[in-house]
Amino acid sequence: MDGRWTRRGLLLAGAGAGAAALVGCGSRTTPQSQPTAPKTAAESQATVDTTSVSNLTWRSSIGDVKMIVMRPRDVAGALPVCLALHGEGTDAAQFVDIGLPPLLTATVRAGTRPFAVVAVDGGTKSWLGAPQNMLANELPDWLARAELATTPFAALGVSAGAVGAFQYARTPNLALLAALSPAVFTSWKDAEKYGGYTDEKQWQGAEPLRNSTAVSGLPFAVWCGTEDPLLPAARQLAQVTGAKQASFGTGDHSAEYWKRTLPEVLRYIGDSLGKKTP
Repeated sequence: MDGRWTRRGLLLAGAGAGAAALVGCGSRTTPQSQPTAPKTAAESQATVDTTSVSNLTWRSSIGDVKMIVMRPRDVAGALPVCLALHGEGTDAAQFVDIGLPPLLTATVRAGTRPFAVVAVDGGTKSWLGAPQNMLANELPDWLARAELATTPFAALGVSAGAVGAFQYARTPNLALLAALSPAVFTSWKDAEKYGGYTDEKQWQGAEPLRNSTAVSGLPFAVWCGTEDPLLPAARQLAQVTGAKQASFGTGDHSAEYWKRTLPEVLRYIGDSLGKKTP
């Protein structure tokens, strides 16, 4: 494993990625209104506007959780949901920062059936343990309150979020799993450098390369840059899972690569739903 891949490297990449994405995006899509009243025991809501991003904040067992709903422009109603899990050192806003909302609109206008992408905060360290309980037990009610399908049809994870997506994929009814620059490791030595696991036992139980049968039969897609130090492990992940889509193009572990790759990722996810009817 390339010695550059450490937890510090990931956090620095995430911080630089956010700045790069904001420069690249130009005008950032923002919600039309944000919560101003104090949170209740259940939620603090923003008005849902179908032409923009909606921010919701929920009181959860893991604390206050921000949920960002990204809909294609001018599409209302209870849309199918792709759950999006951010990388370590970031939060749900990562997907807005890398320009997902306008790309989602473009994907749907190109002909796929409409769907929403919903990103939630997953804590500060990883998507293992309590955040998974939140996704399984609390997220469905939040989606219902946002007038969306309560069971996501797809899960998309970026970096450490891809490991969380693998964990989430063990829940029933998921139809598609996608990983962008997945933080996967071929050995505990490499994973320990990253620092995203409490110990070797936790890594063995969660590492996608060691638990690929947990998502056996679930269509899986992976994207990773050829300059990403995680590329060898990502290639191995594609092989052991029999990935339906595996793309390894120019780029590193950064927002620049993710933004450039997102159109293909969203198109793959949207195509799984089929084309819009006339």
